[in-house]
Amino acid sequence: MKHKNSLKQIDFMNLVGKHPYLLTIVICLLLVVVYPDSQTEWFLPFLTPAQFWILLALPLLLAGGIYLYIRKKLDDRLTALLLMGMGFCMRVGYILATPYYRRQHDVGHLTDGDGHAGYIAYLYENLHLPDFDVREVWQFYHPPLHHSIAAAWMRLQTACGISFEHAGEGVQLLTLGYSCLCMVIFYRILRHFRLNGAAMAIPLAIIAFHPTFILLSGSINNDILSITFMLASVLLTLQWYRNPRPLTILKLALTIGLGMLTKLSAWMVAPAAATAFLIVLYRNRRKPIPYIGQFAMFGVVCIPLGLGWGIRNLLGWGVPITYVPMLSSNSVQYVGNISVLQRILDFSPKQWLYVYDCFEMYGQAYNEYNPLIGLFKTAMFDELINTENFPKILGFGETLFFSQILLAVLSAAAIIGVYRRQSTRIDKHEKLMLIMTYGITLLSYYSFCIIFAHVCTQNIRYATPLIFIGCLFLGLRMRSKQHTRPLRIGAGAATAIFAAASCIVYACVCCI
Repeated sequence: MKHKNSLKQIDFMNLVGKHPYLLTIVICLLLVVVYPDSQTEWFLPFLTPAQFWILLALPLLLAGGIYLYIRKKLDDRLTALLLMGMGFCMRVGYILATPYYRRQHDVGHLTDGDGHAGYIAYLYENLHLPDFDVREVWQFYHPPLHHSIAAAWMRLQTACGISFEHAGEGVQLLTLGYSCLCMVIFYRILRHFRLNGAAMAIPLAIIAFHPTFILLSGSINNDILSITFMLASVLLTLQWYRNPRPLTILKLALTIGLGMLTKLSAWMVAPAAATAFLIVLYRNRRKPIPYIGQFAMFGVVCIPLGLGWGIRNLLGWGVPITYVPMLSSNSVQYVGNISVLQRILDFSPKQWLYVYDCFEMYGQAYNEYNPLIGLFKTAMFDELINTENFPKILGFGETLFFSQILLAVLSAAAIIGVYRRQSTRIDKHEKLMLIMTYGITLLSYYSFCIIFAHVCTQNIRYATPLIFIGCLFLGLRMRSKQHTRPLRIGAGAATAIFAAASCIVYACVCCI
C-alpha cells in the first residue's frame, strides 16, 4: 500500500508538452557547462566535439526513435522531442565546427571596430549605446537589443575567467538557443491547431533539419533573434485571437516591440496582429471598452520599444528611421542592369544547373539575379559557399536543393487547399492573418531585391517567415478529410530525403 504522503511521480513528457521552452533552456544551460574552451582537452580523442554531436549523438537519437517506433511506443510528444533533439545535434555540431567570424553576414572580427562583431565589442567595452551618428560605422545602424545581450553575455563569460576571444565564440551559444527556441515555438503553433501524427511530425522535421536554421544557429548577427521574436508574435497573435486576455496582448506587445528593437524588419508580423485586433473589436462592438484598453496597453509597450531606437537616431543625428545603407551601382554584385521583368520572370535552365548562389567575382558565369531562385539557393547553402570553403557535396547538394523545391511546391498547394476549404482547426480569419504575413513577407522581399539590386539582398534571411508558414499550412492540409493520403506519402518521402541530405551535407561541412 502506497504511503498517502508519497510524492506524485513527475510526468516529464507532460511537463515538456505544456512548457516545451523548458527543454531548450535546460539543454542550452547544460551545453554552457560542457562547451569546450580552446584550452580544455576534449574527452574523446578519436572524435572532435562537432563530430561527437553529428556522428554519434544524432545517430543514437535516430536509432532510439526507430526502436520506439518498432515497439509502438513512439507517441507525438516523443516524436517531437526526438526531432528537436536531432535538430539540436545538427545545430550544436555546426557551431562547434564554425568560428564566430566564418560563414557570417556583415560580422567581421571583434577587433575590427565595425560590423556586427565590432558593434558587440563596442558595447562590451563602453557599456553604453553609440553616442554618434550610427551611419558613420558599418552595421552600427541596427537596433541594439541582440548586440547588447551578446555584450552582456561576453562580460559574464570574461568575469568567469574566459578569454575575450573565446567569449566571442560563446556568443554562438545565444544564437544556438534562439535557433532551438524557434523549433519549440513552431511546435507550440502546430499544437495550437491540434495537429498530430504526420501533420505534426513532417512540418517539425523540416524546421529541425532546415539548413537556414542550422546556419543561423552559428551566425552572431541579429537575424535569428529577430526571427525568434517574429515566430513568437505569430503564436501569441493566434492565442490572443482565440482568447483575448490582457496578459497575452502584453506578451505580444513585448515580442513585436523587442523584435523591432532587434531588427526593424520584425514589423512584418504587426499587420496580422492589427487584423486580429480589429476582428475581435468588431465581434465585441457592443462592449468595446475592455478591448480598447488592451489596445492602449499594447501601444504603450510596443511603440516605444519598436520605434525608440529609430526616433533617438532621427532626433539626435537626422538618421531616417528606416535607414539601410545602399551598395553602389558600381559594385561587382550589382544586377540592376537587368530589367525587373527579366529578374522576376526568367527561370531559364542555366540557373538550375548550379544549385549554389552565383557570383561573378567568385568565378561563376553570371551574378544571381532571380530573387526566387536566389531565395531557394541561399535557403540551402547561404551565399558564402565560394568564400568559406563550403564543400560542394556532389549529388547530395543537388538532392537537398531539389527536395526543397518539391516541398515548397507542396506547401504552396497546401496554402491554396487550406484557404479554399473549411476546417474545424483553423477559421477563415486565422487563415487571413497567416496568409497576410506570408504575402507581406514575400512582397517585402521582392521590393528589397528590386530596390537594392545586388546579389547579397537575394537571401532567405530576409524572408524566413515563408518557411514557417508554408510548413504550417502543409500540416494543416494533411488534416483535411479530402485527398490527403497521397499528400502525406509524398510530403513524408520528400521530407525524409530532405532531412537525410541536409544531415549528410552539413556533416561534411562540420566534420571534414
